[in-house]
Amino acid sequence: MSNQKKQPESADNTNAATTNVPPAQKEGARETVESVVVAFLLAFLFRAFEAEAFVIPTGSMAPTLYGRHKEMSCERCGHTITIGASEEVNEEGYLKGAGFRLESCLCPNCRAPNSIKDAPVFRGDRILVNKFPYELKEPNRWDVVVFKYPEEPKTNYIKRLVGLPNETLIIRQGDLYRIGDDGETRMLRKSDPYKQREIQLLVYDDDYQEKLLTDRGWPNRWAAVERAAGGDKTADADATGADSVVVAGWQEMATGWKRTEDQRAFRLEASAARDALRWLRYRHYVPSPDVWRSVVGDDQDDSQFDSGVSSRSAAHRDQPLPRPRPQLITDFCSYNATYPVRDPDSEPWFWISDLTVSCNANITDIGQESELLLELNEGVHRFRARINPRTGEAQVSRVVWMNRSDEEEKVLAKGATKVTQPGEYRLEFANVDNRLCLWVDGSLIPFGAAAEFEIPEAEDFGPQEADLTPVGIAARGLTIEVSHLLIQRDLYYRSTHKAQHSDFASAGSIENEWSPCTAHAHLRSLLSDPTAWHAAYKPCSHEARFDLGPDEFLMLGDNSPKSSDSRLWENDRGARHRHAVPRSALVGKAFYIYWPHAKPFLNGGDGFPVLYHQNQAGTKTDYPSDRLPFYPNGGRMRRIR
Repeated sequence: MSNQKKQPESADNTNAATTNVPPAQKEGARETVESVVVAFLLAFLFRAFEAEAFVIPTGSMAPTLYGRHKEMSCERCGHTITIGASEEVNEEGYLKGAGFRLESCLCPNCRAPNSIKDAPVFRGDRILVNKFPYELKEPNRWDVVVFKYPEEPKTNYIKRLVGLPNETLIIRQGDLYRIGDDGETRMLRKSDPYKQREIQLLVYDDDYQEKLLTDRGWPNRWAAVERAAGGDKTADADATGADSVVVAGWQEMATGWKRTEDQRAFRLEASAARDALRWLRYRHYVPSPDVWRSVVGDDQDDSQFDSGVSSRSAAHRDQPLPRPRPQLITDFCSYNATYPVRDPDSEPWFWISDLTVSCNANITDIGQESELLLELNEGVHRFRARINPRTGEAQVSRVVWMNRSDEEEKVLAKGATKVTQPGEYRLEFANVDNRLCLWVDGSLIPFGAAAEFEIPEAEDFGPQEADLTPVGIAARGLTIEVSHLLIQRDLYYRSTHKAQHSDFASAGSIENEWSPCTAHAHLRSLLSDPTAWHAAYKPCSHEARFDLGPDEFLMLGDNSPKSSDSRLWENDRGARHRHAVPRSALVGKAFYIYWPHAKPFLNGGDGFPVLYHQNQAGTKTDYPSDRLPFYPNGGRMRRIR
């Protein structure tokens, strides 16, 4: 809004014009002016007391909220890439320099490096913040909150509220725990399973396959399997695609589930699964940049590698791929996945066991003895959702799998579903925060507290061989096709901290400062050997403890590796609890993304540059900042959970 005022032509002309206006018109004009003034006053009051619009500058709350970012489709598999680009510019919006411009990144799905230098760049999400709720009621855990940064009260921060007054919280192996009044430590679950659903991150979407690799013999991540002789070990695999590949005791089989012609689904005939469950399992084969380079580029020339498939030479086509080895699922966050890695602290070293599997299940024939089963592994535990498609009953259960000959399955809860006849259903099964959830066509099956559980310390042996193939789907007595296979993971809170302070006297110190980069860098090389990974992790595993006093709150970012949140604040102000946000600093609750980045179109979907970044000297660069034409991105206009 401009602050310049329009100057009147002259007093005489103004008076003359006024005297020629009939009384009724003069009254109407006055009412119009008054209405405009009142509207402005109401708008300012609304802003001051009810709601205010904010722009998200950084990616500390990704993927819930995007800061300044770039977006494109992967050149290899077609999946959407969204990567944070706030570090390219300073606080005033000036381009820092050529060395800061983001040029390449990894696809979140197939992990292929992509050139993103010329992809459109977008400002962060515009959000609405309700400033009134905390005047009437207490803040809720898991709210997304705007508050004044305690170290610099003129600066607004936005994080997720996880700790309430007078609590003691612990971050342990990616999860949040609270020490109760009885001294017992209990996991903090997302209060609403639908909130849990909204903030998950991608592991693998089978709709976007790494076909260039599988055509060369790289194993498909999903495969029809059966139990192999020789225990639960993983046999060394080659890149021939042979049926002899064994992962955690599961061997690929030629019968049972079959890939459809378009390779986007698996089909099982009832005649092939009449008497026993037939399994389909996910193996976490993650191609590295070196694997992709061996297929599409020259080891000595990254520019050829980034330019596309056309750069392949006959020599590269004939070279064998590096040996594929399944890995543990880690806290890889694609929003941070620059390539080469700029920030070692954001590298994914930590095992993730809180997973969700989703699929479309198209059932066309139901036999007398029929069953559909979804399974998620976590260490020595198997968590299962069994659905009887004749009655619609679903039950969730837990198995402690110490050895294959001693399986004892404990049913935790039962519920009714609408899977009672042939048809297509969207199924989602989650093991997150020690709670099992099952959705059918988007509706949560009400298992209640019976589906919640605790894992005793005596049963926490860390990742096992089975975690190399952590997701399974099985059926018997059914003709069924499963498609749109999707695996996601929960947030993983890293237990980084500046220091732990028990009293005001030590509040300014930063002894015990700990960096995940130096403490855990060696874990990356052990991800294909769960036993060795856990043995290396245990000596350097770390818990962070946070005590809160009256009217104090703990705030964490969803993008834990890249969030300057309560874990990392300094304490120049000399507070008793360095990490705490006082009640007086709360601004309001974020509730709606009203304007995410727009969608440019024409010119191959990139639009046409109309404005360009300036460098710190105020000189125009060749880096576009704004493009036309565009249309609203309605898909991301939504309530913030």
